[in-house]
Amino acid sequence: MQKRERMKTGMLLVLCVSLLLGSQTVLGASISTNAISGWPQGPEIVDETGVLMDADTDTVLYDKGMNQRMYPASITKVMTALVVLENCPDLQATVTFTDTGVQEVRPDSANIQAQLGEELTVEQCLYAVLLSSANEVSSQLAEYVGGTKEHFVEMMNEKAQELGCKDTHFTNPNGLHDENHYTTAYDMALIMKAAIQNETFCAIDSTQSYTIPPTNKTSSARNLSNHHAMMMEGNPSYYEGTIAGKTGNTAAAKDTLVTAARREKRTLICVVMRSDNGQVVADTINLMNYGFDQFQNLEVSDPDLTQSGGYATVPKTVTKNQIEISETEDPSDAELRVQTYTWQNVQVGSAVVKEADPTPTPAPETKEAPSDNQNEPKPFFQDSTLSLIIIGALCLLILLGLALIIIKLRHKDKE
Repeated sequence: MQKRERMKTGMLLVLCVSLLLGSQTVLGASISTNAISGWPQGPEIVDETGVLMDADTDTVLYDKGMNQRMYPASITKVMTALVVLENCPDLQATVTFTDTGVQEVRPDSANIQAQLGEELTVEQCLYAVLLSSANEVSSQLAEYVGGTKEHFVEMMNEKAQELGCKDTHFTNPNGLHDENHYTTAYDMALIMKAAIQNETFCAIDSTQSYTIPPTNKTSSARNLSNHHAMMMEGNPSYYEGTIAGKTGNTAAAKDTLVTAARREKRTLICVVMRSDNGQVVADTINLMNYGFDQFQNLEVSDPDLTQSGGYATVPKTVTKNQIEISETEDPSDAELRVQTYTWQNVQVGSAVVKEADPTPTPAPETKEAPSDNQNEPKPFFQDSTLSLIIIGALCLLILLGLALIIIKLRHKDKE
């Protein structure tokens, strides 16, 4: 009996441990930023991983497993559009559809039903990619810009490394599932930060609807609509200030979402990954509200010397004098200094500034030593003005005397 009881107890312990481990898998990573002393407590989210980053200072305001590798699904297309825009200056150039694109026109794949030999402009293709998430258009753009789809993917990976992505690897331009196609919430925030610096990307991505007119293969127009609810005016999830974003979904990735919003001269980027039932939008809104309500950007560096940066993102209860500043020489320019701002051992901003010119030391004032006779009375004629008056009076008297003498001499001659 005792053996049976021990076996039951052991089985119960194993079951409890399994349940605990399972709950961690379902709930995802912990919110590491909530452990920072004095940091505003971030909200719980359903998504397995997520990040909220200030785009101006790169400060991470919320971190839930932000460096965990995840499948991105169609938020991949942010990088696709960015690489296209940076390598194709003529947006009116013609893209002709080949087998590379049309083979991905499938019922289970987002598309605009592009046909073999159909012609669209690069600009029209970008609208199809960012608004309708058209997979076949993404692949066709990749071939057009990169020469081959495979080379374009190499360009995407090179761009990711350039932006500082550490755990990102793309195998296609549309985000269709591949075990070797992955990124992290933080890496996607870096990619989105680069994308929103491109005005054309923001203009296309934030458009609510767009019409592709009839082409050489279709007699009817195609009406495209933005899939990101936070950018759609009139939608219950519309979020004022949203400037860009992209949705994603595959069976393996579940729902993914990347969003950028700007309010009161601050820009925040939110990425949430792997969620069910459309919770990504609600979680993104909660995180955006948390970032705008609880944090502020303080100007730390001297604006006259600042080359870039200069701000720190900190909780609204923090003042400027509580921010620690460290400074090092810029390795690329001896005349520049790199400032790093920290609070509670967390980097909250940085700046590149000119080295301040040394303030010249003013020369000491020289005073004449007082003379020994400074209290003695001054000579009568020391005052130049008085001297001139006296001299003038004497001259006048002399002239009058001479005149009288001349008059007397004339009187004597007459006598």
